[in-house]
Amino acid sequence: MKKEILETLEGFDKIIISPDMDGFVSANFLNKFNGAKVVGTYDKNKLCLSDGVKIEECLFLDCDINRTNIVSLGNHMRLINDNMSKRSFNPNVHYGVTNYTDKYPFATAYLLAFALEIETSAQDIIRMAYADSSLKNMIKYSDNMQNWSNKMPHPSVKYVIDNTEYSKSIDDDMRSEYGEDQSFTSPYFWKKRYIKTVNEALVKENVSHETIITGIKYIKDEVGYNTVKRYMDDIFSYVEKKRGRYSVTYMEETEWK
Repeated sequence: MKKEILETLEGFDKIIISPDMDGFVSANFLNKFNGAKVVGTYDKNKLCLSDGVKIEECLFLDCDINRTNIVSLGNHMRLINDNMSKRSFNPNVHYGVTNYTDKYPFATAYLLAFALEIETSAQDIIRMAYADSSLKNMIKYSDNMQNWSNKMPHPSVKYVIDNTEYSKSIDDDMRSEYGEDQSFTSPYFWKKRYIKTVNEALVKENVSHETIITGIKYIKDEVGYNTVKRYMDDIFSYVEKKRGRYSVTYMEETEWK
């Protein structure tokens, strides 16, 4: 898995991330590794970019993109024969996971920490455990998390698997500070405010970036399996929300004031 992740990352110094804790931590790890800068964010509905950015030249990090000409690294369940680029990496695809309950249960940042073999600080490990509720997932999915931990040994993974009372207390503190939804902005903000809060968060969290100046909003819907397969060529990204139901984002813009 390490080799394939590194091959996906190779050559990208511009990244587009999810505007949440996992995206921010992942961006910082990649910046330490190769100096990559954030030039955009994507929340599966809104795509915000710095000046002059061509998304085909960027790596979408902590995102799964359903286009053959866009490279991404994410962790959501994928359908067989979708339009994900052959160069993209997804741990569920890599290991042929087809059962939703066996899907990768950690944040994307753990894939990077494992593959890049970077040193993670105590604060990094705490933030990773909070990201995507990785530590909290131990409540319901401990067996699956133990299984995946064997595939990517790393101190940050052990911190989650140990699941101590101390780590749970620290995680509660993180939730009090950053909230349950993990995002650094809100899907309900109008465009100017949304972009402003993203830029402010990137600065506050010390994420290397170019200032975000523009954004577009795509049509989004929740549909069943048959609809996803039928309109696969029109879908920019999709996420399985629960068995047989998908949140899809179409390659069609809609008004965003």
